[in-house]
Amino acid sequence: MKKDKKNRNTVAAGSNSDTVSNTAKTTYENAFMQMNKMQKRGNKSIYLSPEHHERLTRIVQIIGDDKIPLFAYLNNILEHHFKVFEDMITKEFNEKYKGLF
Repeated sequence: MKKDKKNRNTVAAGSNSDTVSNTAKTTYENAFMQMNKMQKRGNKSIYLSPEHHERLTRIVQIIGDDKIPLFAYLNNILEHHFKVFEDMITKEFNEKYKGLF
């Protein structure tokens, strides 16, 4: 899993320079440890590996001073992911999507 780290950063950096340059101007805490649109937890559950849950929880506790709930942090991560990879996701989705008629 560690060997993928370098490739992920390269893809993210090359995918959307606006997002990357904006991220470089701010701290990780300012970018991800904020309560934005989603003020309360939704009614959906997700399952994480114990390793990811522990890591994410520690990040929220330490960087976020335990002031942001895990669901809000995950929502911020997903928002960033979709901004960075929107074009790539749309392209691959459209290539694989087959209409009914």
